Amino acid sequence: MLDKDKVKRFWDDRASTFESVAFESIANLEQDKNNLELKIDLETQKVFDWLGDVSGKSILDLGAGVGQWTFRFAARGCSKVTAVEYSAPLAEIGKKEALRQTATNVEFIVSPAEKYVATEPYDIVFISGLFVYLNDDQAEELMQNLPKACGKNTTLLLRDGTGILDRHEINDRLSEHLQSNYSATYRTRDQYVGMFAAAGFSVLRDENMFEEGNPLNKYAETRLRIYQFKPDA
Repeated sequence: MLDKDKVKRFWDDRASTFESVAFESIANLEQDKNNLELKIDLETQKVFDWLGDVSGKSILDLGAGVGQWTFRFAARGCSKVTAVEYSAPLAEIGKKEALRQTATNVEFIVSPAEKYVATEPYDIVFISGLFVYLNDDQAEELMQNLPKACGKNTTLLLRDGTGILDRHEINDRLSEHLQSNYSATYRTRDQYVGMFAAAGFSVLRDENMFEEGNPLNKYAETRLRIYQFKPDA
């Protein structure tokens, strides 16, 4: 089990890197310039290939960080993006960036993703790099609230770290790459699919974000994976 306080402290502390790393790197955690550019290019292409045209659509971005995906959605003409982030320092950076970009279709809400209860359905729900930082009780609470954000035609996209063979946990381990202690839980593909099925969502397609052999696949135990779900009813 992850220490919730240490995970929260890690993300609050990431805000202090604002002046020293690229904006995208704050929450993306990729600090190598070339790898960061490659990661952004490949992920952006795949996500929007899967989502298609988002103009005029409402989007809920759960675990938004500083808004690295939020602002991509906003720039493509969505009607609004609700960015939910539990780290107030990260959300504050996002709010300032929204002002800088005059992104009037962006709203940041400071809240744990699992505590957020939508008051209306969204056209798209995007969950990015979130479940790896949630314990099972938090994940279950999020899944209980998630249907409130979805209508029958909602597209739900999950982008998250995934254990290849087994559930893989890193608990308060020093990361040389980040020069900080790091914690995360990588559920398997079948665990994600089962978790969403239990909450009333069917998987339409899923695959690894990067092809095998790509330098962005850094760890033998895990892969970044993308999933598309739809509500069952």
